Amino acid sequence: MGISFDPAFFLYEITVALSYIPVVTLLSVVPLTGGVVLGTVLALCRIYRIPGWQRFAQIYVTTLRSIPLLLQMFVAYFITKAVYDILGLDQLTLNKLGVVVIMLTLDAAGFLSEGIRSALLSVEKGQYEAGYSVGLTGFHVIRHIVLPQSLPVAIPIVGSSFIGIVKGSSAAYLLGIIEMIQGTAMKTAGNYRYLEAYCAVALVYWAITILIERLTGIAEKQVRLHMKGGVN
Repeated sequence: MGISFDPAFFLYEITVALSYIPVVTLLSVVPLTGGVVLGTVLALCRIYRIPGWQRFAQIYVTTLRSIPLLLQMFVAYFITKAVYDILGLDQLTLNKLGVVVIMLTLDAAGFLSEGIRSALLSVEKGQYEAGYSVGLTGFHVIRHIVLPQSLPVAIPIVGSSFIGIVKGSSAAYLLGIIEMIQGTAMKTAGNYRYLEAYCAVALVYWAITILIERLTGIAEKQVRLHMKGGVN
């Protein structure tokens, strides 16, 4: 018995998968943005060895990097349900999408923190000293000297993490969120053509990944060209 593949249904499923791009964007862009911000804060806490916060940042990064994302989602979901029970709130109002976005953000921060810390440490210590010597405060040294010079190293790391977040967001369907995989699978009801559905989703994810890689490369190239003209 050979494999049956319906090209027409495959093309139809591609259009269905593309209709879920807004959901994928929400589940990836928001966590990436929040992860970069929180990850940078955690990295700075460790680099500057801020009392109390340095230890917290280290534990946070180690913990989030050690626990599978899917398990984090389940733990966060059931903890949230328990809190709703304690507060006497209606669980039907529980925003599963919000729980997933928050956990994706927290998980991204843990992984991005290490990459951002490496990027920040790639800047020579002499650059810090040069900033202090002209009267800049620690904040301004980071803002005007360290962060700009660390961008060429950080951008590929952020781009790689972005791809990981996009793929990781597909696990959201296990909490009842209809995303790209679940949405296309639902269209197979009655014909059981899961092969066409999953191939269509794979093609769309592949295209998204290629797009991110291209944009990351362009951003890195532009930053390096700008850096040749000096740090502003």
